[in-house]
Formats: sequence, C-alpha cells, structure tokens
Amino acid sequence: MQYLPTFWSVKLAQLLCVVYVLVLTFSYAPIGLRDPSSGNIIDVGSETNTENGVILINGAYRPVVAIGAGQLFCLAMSRMSAFSLYPPMILVFLTKCRACIDRLNKTPFSMHMTKDNHELHAYCGRYIAFDVWIHTFFHLLRFGLQGNLNLVYQTRTGLSGLIVVIGTPLISFPMMYWKKTLPYEVRKALHYLFYLFAIGMCFHVPPSAVPNGGFCAYVLGFCICLYTLDSLYVSFYMTELIDTTRFHVLPSGVQLTMLVSDRFQQSSAKNGGFVYVCLPWVDKGQWHAFSLFEHPDDERRRQVFMLRTGDWTESVHRALQRDTVRPVWVCGPFSSPYNNARFFDNQILVVSGIGITPALSVIRAHKDSRRINLIWVCRDPSMLEFYLEHLYLDHEGWNLIFYTGKQPLNPVLEELNTNVKIIKVIPNIIHGIESETVLPEDALPCGKCQVIRVLLGGKLVELDMLKQTEEDIVRELTRFAQCLGYQFADLFNHLEGTDGDAEPGAYRDAFESFNSESSGADTAGEEDDNLDEHALLTTLRQFGKRHSPMSLENFLKNKDEVNTRRSSVARVSACRPWEKNDDAAKYVKSLSRRRVLSTWGILYCGGSPVVEKTLKDISKEYHIQLNSESFAW
Repeated sequence: MQYLPTFWSVKLAQLLCVVYVLVLTFSYAPIGLRDPSSGNIIDVGSETNTENGVILINGAYRPVVAIGAGQLFCLAMSRMSAFSLYPPMILVFLTKCRACIDRLNKTPFSMHMTKDNHELHAYCGRYIAFDVWIHTFFHLLRFGLQGNLNLVYQTRTGLSGLIVVIGTPLISFPMMYWKKTLPYEVRKALHYLFYLFAIGMCFHVPPSAVPNGGFCAYVLGFCICLYTLDSLYVSFYMTELIDTTRFHVLPSGVQLTMLVSDRFQQSSAKNGGFVYVCLPWVDKGQWHAFSLFEHPDDERRRQVFMLRTGDWTESVHRALQRDTVRPVWVCGPFSSPYNNARFFDNQILVVSGIGITPALSVIRAHKDSRRINLIWVCRDPSMLEFYLEHLYLDHEGWNLIFYTGKQPLNPVLEELNTNVKIIKVIPNIIHGIESETVLPEDALPCGKCQVIRVLLGGKLVELDMLKQTEEDIVRELTRFAQCLGYQFADLFNHLEGTDGDAEPGAYRDAFESFNSESSGADTAGEEDDNLDEHALLTTLRQFGKRHSPMSLENFLKNKDEVNTRRSSVARVSACRPWEKNDDAAKYVKSLSRRRVLSTWGILYCGGSPVVEKTLKDISKEYHIQLNSESFAW
C-alpha cells in the first residue's frame, strides 16, 4: 500500500462518487434524468419548468435542465465536482474530531486510519477551496446559456450556493496563502466560518431530492453535529488546569514543566504528541499548539518549549522575565505524526530548531528497542546548549547536530559549527548501517572511556571539594553520566575489556554488586546495603591513575577521536556519514523496498520549507516513508 498515490483511498472514494452521479444523471429514465426521445435533461411534464431551467423531482424543483451537448457537458462537470466533494467534506470535519480520533487510536480500527490527520485535513481543505469554484463556474455557464441566471438569487439552491462560494475563500485562503500577512488569531477566527459553509450546504439541495443529489443535508448535518459534540467533549473532559507549571526562561524562548493527571498519562499519545496551551494571564482567548516531551527524571511530568516566533510567544516571553510558577490550561494530549516512529525499526529523526522536542520523546521511548538516528539543524546557540543537557541520545544510532547560526558558539560547542546538506546524510546513514560497514556503535568504546575520564577529571574533583558523602558522590556521578548519554553501570561493564594495564578481573569484584543492583542505583540513586560506594570510588581513582582525566570541554572538543587500537573504530573514522559518498545512493536504491526500506522511516519536525522539500524529494527517490509534524497553521 505504501507505493500507492497519496490518500489513494480518498481519491478512490471520490471516483466512485463521480461514477455514481454520472450514471444517475445521464442514464435514460427511469434510472437517470435523460429523456429517451430527445437525449436531453428536461421536465417532460412541463415545458414551462424546462424553460425556467428546473425539473420537478419528488416535489422539489431542481435546476438541472441541460439541452444540447454544451449544456450537458456543463452539467456533467458541475455534478462531478459536486459529488467528488463528499469524501473531502466528510473528512475535513472528521480529521478534527480529536476526541473520537483519540478513542479510535486505542482500537484495531487505528490500523486503517491515516498517519497524519492534519495533512489529510489540509488536502481536503485545498480540494474544497478550488472545487467549489469549478462547480459554481459550470453552473453559471449553463444558466447563462439558458438565459436563467436568475436561478442564482431566486432559488434556495442558488442562494445557499452563493453563501458557500463566498465563504469558502475566507475559510481556506488565509490558511493556505496568508500565513505571513495575517495573525494566527485572525486566520483561526475566519476558519470558524466553516459552520456557515456547513449550514449553507445543508440547505443547498433539499433532502427530498434523494437519490438524485439530496445527500448534503444528511451528510453535512451529521458532520457538523459530530464535530460540535467532539469539541465540547474535548473542552470539558480533555482540558485541565495545571496550577504549578514551572517556567524556565531562555533568551530564545520559555520552557514549561507540568505535572499532568493520570488521564493525561494514559491517553493514546502518552509518549510525545502535542497539546494546546492557554496562558490566561497573557490572553484568555488564545490557544496554541506545542509538541510535548517527557521530563527526564519524572514520567508524570511533561515539558513544552515555546520558541519566540510570533506576537503571542513574544508576549509570553516579555511577561516572564525570570523563572516562575504560574497556572496553565492545557488541552490534549493529541497524537502527532512523530508518534508513527513506533512503526519503524530504523528511524531517522530530522529536526530543525525547536523540532527537537518531539524527537526527545521518540529517543526516550524507543532507544532500547530500535535504532534511532538524529539529525538536528539548529541556529540558536542558547537552545543548543540548553537541550544538550536533555538529549538522551540513542547508543545504536548516529546523532548529528549542525549549527547554522551566525552568533559564535560557546567554545565547548565549537565543533558543531557547520552547515547541513541532508540529501547527503540520509543515504549515507542507511548505507553504513545496512551494509554494516559504518556502524555508530563501533565508536562507542572510545566514547565510554572518555566519559569515565570526564567523571574523573571534572565531576569527581568537584564533588570531592564539596566534601560530600561517598553515597552522594556515586548518585551525582550516575546522574552526570546520564546527562552525557550513558548508564553508569554500562561504563564499568566496559572497563574490564578496555583497560589493558589492569589485571584480569581487577574491576569485577568491585562492581559485582553494583551491576546486580544497577537499575536502582542508576535511576533512583537509592541506598542499597549491597552497594559498596567506597570500592567503586577507589576503583575509579585507580583507573584515573592509568588514564589521564579529561575535562568536559575537552571531551566535547575531542569526542570524535578514535582509539587506534581498535580496528572497528578506525573504520568509522575513515568514513563519516556527513561526508559525500557516491556509492551510498546506489546501494540504498538497490535495497528491497518491501523487506528493507519499509523498516526505515524519516520523521521531520520544524518550520523550514527548504528542509521539508528536500526530505520529500529523498522520500520519493529512495521510497522511504516521511512523516512531518508542523504547527505552522
């Protein structure tokens, strides 16, 4: 199914609707409307009705008269465009029934649902925006040929259609073309004119005209009622006030940390997703969508980062000149395209700017079961420094961060100062992993040794100076190792195989009890009677005597250095995925689409049209599914 056109099922439904109306309209009576004797569509019982351009059908006058090939063609185009509207009109409402979607995501029916409801909503909206004009044009052309333009303003069908055709551009065009010129609040307010659209369509064709077209009242009536009930449910049962939301202010934006309810944690989007946020002390009428990510130390907490990109976020930033605790209304959570990461064994997370937030959730949720590769394009140095603290980078994938800003970076991060060419990176990553010639885990041994040297060179010295207890020192070293992307126990599991100067088994006794109880020590730092902190710290210092300690600054500057004693690491240094590799593209294209490439997925979150277009080209060229998350509405 992945090789079929985009939204093929919707297009198939539209085609079936078109076939239905063509058969029903142009077949000869009694099945269709055509007069067997003349071949035209006329009211055989009344010449006056025919002259006025209407036919009496089931007690209702319908303006469907067509005499001659030209009028028959115009009627065919107008009715085809009308009936092809039914699937998009239904879906444009259903895709925004968020409570229904949340429930369906917990059922087997979710296997048949689209992976990106907003993309489907936008597709349907664009189709409606242009199709109503096609429908209207051919109706007006046929009325003009008959001399019956008065049908536009003298009939219920004409007047309701006029309301719809005037209202549709006000609903759709601001979201399609005027994002940069009109504020989001204005565009959103105009979008609510869809109620006017739906009501107009309900009156456009009388229900008595069924089966010759009188479906609008039933279809649109059902959709608008379902959407309204769904919105009320979301407002009353999926919206909560969080009184103790913590705000951490950065130069580029504000981070929110919230303790959410059990209902929130048990939703279908329990990992990642997005919420609508309202800050009543800034503006009670504005709700804005933001990606979620989990707190690194408490699964009950969720975090949101508000980047300063618009009037509202600027107002928020001005209102928060220091870290504070304030109430926040949140609505959700709702699933996003990034939740589709679970469908792929191999994930390529491409993010730009604040798009890193949903990637953090994916890394935390899947790093132990899937291979995750991160490509982050960032031009904000303060954001880059802040989020490096929270990046729980997957140890089985590449993690590439490309700084594209003009402001000089902190010297600790200078090695990230480069530009990105994504079209070269993605095929190289797939080529290296699938061919097993350049595996990211091959670089880990050296990385683990360096992290241990950082623990000795900076953190341990700092903790010793503070005269903390040995138990507190082990706890702080555990957390510090996690900040660098490693588990404390894993570091010392690795020691025995790499420390060539140590006696065989030198570390085993000291860490035997630690390894058996490592989950409790790594995650909670709780006291354990079997854990000998003194033995751990003694062994750490013994390792430090053989290997020079390293500062965090030097670690970040030199983390690409490779241990020349290990051939696998030397192999990695010889071929980097961000460098040009002409063979990679050929190799990836030769892979089986169904067995191999179907296990790869590209997920993008960000607001860069250039990056997103590049990824779409890559997706099409290499037949890899792309899921994009964006709130640039």
